[in-house]
Amino acid sequence: MRDAGRQRNATGLGGITASLCFHFALLAALLTLSRFESLPSPPEEGISVDLVAPDEIAPSAAQAAQPTPAVAAPPQSAAPPDNEPPAPTAPTPPVEPETLPAPAPKTPAMITAQKLFSEGVLANPRSRQARQALAQLEGSERIEQLCNLEAMSQIHAWKADLEPDRVVAYAMSRARLAGNALQAGGAAFRSRRQWYNLSYRCELAAGGTKVAGFQFQVGEPVPRAVWAAHELPPEH
Repeated sequence: MRDAGRQRNATGLGGITASLCFHFALLAALLTLSRFESLPSPPEEGISVDLVAPDEIAPSAAQAAQPTPAVAAPPQSAAPPDNEPPAPTAPTPPVEPETLPAPAPKTPAMITAQKLFSEGVLANPRSRQARQALAQLEGSERIEQLCNLEAMSQIHAWKADLEPDRVVAYAMSRARLAGNALQAGGAAFRSRRQWYNLSYRCELAAGGTKVAGFQFQVGEPVPRAVWAAHELPPEH
């Protein structure tokens, strides 16, 4: 009976009405029989009736046929007439090329002497007066003059067009003596009556009587306007 009731629910409202009429007729017949002498009645079989809520009843064909209200689409703006000119657009700013900073000029590397000359120059018989003069100088002064002599020999061996005849270790900045090494970063030398910037590092052997290592770098010519300020004489 439960499965039959579920099938009737699927047949629509007409099927449900016919089922209710049948149950009412059956109930009236039972009431009529109850007025007679009661006889032993056979055991009753349980009948299960499913109650269906109104909202669970399938919609009728008329309700199902009603169209679903359509959702209104947003209004569209009217297209501009064909003869109307397009709206002006902002001009695109020109793209300027990226300017990269100019690379910093590289500082030339120091030239390391492969051969030392000062000892051989002083051993020459014509350098007898230079040997005597060096012997009369004290420690730091003797080291400075010995390194200046090595500088002049190294510069001429590096470039024969340069003929240094004088070197000032402290021309542009003060020379520094650390142990057996003299660092002259602001030196200058004179060649053919023209002064040039010079930087050198001079290492001496124990006792400070012989050059053991030398590095140098020749710079640009020194402007004549600053010679006097740095005590750079044109001659002698």
